[in-house]
Amino acid sequence: MIYILIILVIVIGEYFTKSYIEKNRELGERQEILKGKIIIRKHHNEGAFLNFMGEKKEMLKTISCILLGLVSLLFIILLPKKGMKIFKLGLAFALGGAISNVADRIMRGYVVDYFSINCKKLKSIIFNLSDMAIFLGTGLMMLSSTFTTVFKGSSHKTTE
Repeated sequence: MIYILIILVIVIGEYFTKSYIEKNRELGERQEILKGKIIIRKHHNEGAFLNFMGEKKEMLKTISCILLGLVSLLFIILLPKKGMKIFKLGLAFALGGAISNVADRIMRGYVVDYFSINCKKLKSIIFNLSDMAIFLGTGLMMLSSTFTTVFKGSSHKTTE
């Protein structure tokens, strides 16, 4: 199934990307690519988004595992059901990113972030492709739920 393939591509791709960054980059080392629009730099994020709960690593690890389990359960329940294609697509992207980041948190004690966008408002935020997958997936799920609610009257009865 395409949804499982998406999850695997994200998890495996991020495993190799993060391993490469860990092995070949020094913390804080910067390299500009795409004519300076993207900055590659290794960062160890001990917290969640923007280092939220960075001082409570064990609690964050526990919460992350519980949430990952719940999202995985939702995916398992929805996967065989007909319809809801956009929602399931979003869930697959979000789940792939979450698995990668939670695996980092468990195995390394931190999440490997490695790029930022070179503009004033975003320059200080360092993230990874898993974060992008989570954002994309969440956006797709919200979009799917919104359109289903507007056009069908309920976010649980989508038949796309």
